[in-house]
Amino acid sequence: MKICFALIFAMLSLKGFAQNNASRFNLSGKTDLKDGEKIILEYRGNKDSAFVKDGSFKFSGYLSEPSLASFKHGKTNIMEGPQSVRLFLEPGNLKLNILSGKFFKAELLGSLTQTDWDKIRLKKAYDEVLDKIDDLNKAIKERGSFDSLKANLSLNYAERSRLFKVAEKNSLAFIRNNPNSYLSPYLLSSLSRSLPKDSVQFYYRSFSGPVLNSAWGRFIYKELDHEETSKIGQPAPGFSAKLANGKMISLAEFKSKKYVLLDFWGTWCVHCRALSPDLIEMYKKYKSKGLEIVSIATDHDRKLWQKAIVDDRTGLWKHILLMDASKSTKGDDLVIQYNIPAYPTFILIDKEGKIAGRYDGEGNDFHINLKNKLAKIFE
Repeated sequence: MKICFALIFAMLSLKGFAQNNASRFNLSGKTDLKDGEKIILEYRGNKDSAFVKDGSFKFSGYLSEPSLASFKHGKTNIMEGPQSVRLFLEPGNLKLNILSGKFFKAELLGSLTQTDWDKIRLKKAYDEVLDKIDDLNKAIKERGSFDSLKANLSLNYAERSRLFKVAEKNSLAFIRNNPNSYLSPYLLSSLSRSLPKDSVQFYYRSFSGPVLNSAWGRFIYKELDHEETSKIGQPAPGFSAKLANGKMISLAEFKSKKYVLLDFWGTWCVHCRALSPDLIEMYKKYKSKGLEIVSIATDHDRKLWQKAIVDDRTGLWKHILLMDASKSTKGDDLVIQYNIPAYPTFILIDKEGKIAGRYDGEGNDFHINLKNKLAKIFE
């Protein structure tokens, strides 16, 4: 299972296409949050906020197509959790119900795209399993690691995996049967790393004209365009960027001198940050032998990013924000150019400036494979 789709962040920040054809959405919300508390809405490059009054809040705006949006309360970098949730907005009158501390269980009415997405991913059943896992983890923490609790926890983790696999099959069936749905290219993007390239191309070409020209349709086009150029053995896309300390860096300056490990991550990515001790160990071990690490974060909050670097003690190497890095002549950022499917992802670049390895954030084997590769090079 992918830790987190990189494309989600690309599309949440992407400005909408065909804005001249945009239609209005009106969203009325109900919540048990206290009066005066703020809810933040981000969609298609827009950021809005509303304050709760008498258990209600409202948002309105314009959309040219169904769009994935993020609702947040308080400071959180998690995409879906106690204080955050992703939902598909679309033009029209929408109603949203959100509970404090359980944003991930939010209910959106009036969006057919959201209704389809909830059915595909078995949302109610999946949420129930997540609740059970959360309760069992709390029980284990409070009462101790009893065998019965651990066994029950394992069963629920297995059920979560089963539901995820069923959701993948549902996604493929939906794509096959709904070429006119704006949800189809989003689902195809989420499956693109597990499907053969010719299958992705086949389904992509089956989409109707408006869907092909949608934000998600255009994203798949870019993915397909960069897949070949970001493979092992290809020249690594060059870039320059401003470091966390304000100095400038360019990939070209390392050519013929060092191997460079690009670390694509985010402060919100729990698995990325859990790997920090291993990265520190690897860097200390191979720095003198010719390894440099450049961590590229997707964050927009500089203070939170800098705090994470200090907290995780990863300031030993170079850090940049994605938004501070140069783009290609076509305007594509590094996530697009390097075809990053999930977080964490590591790209190893050799002294000739070519991609020597790709290690995507799926399972745990990818990190072991990276460590073995570095050992083979430097030991």
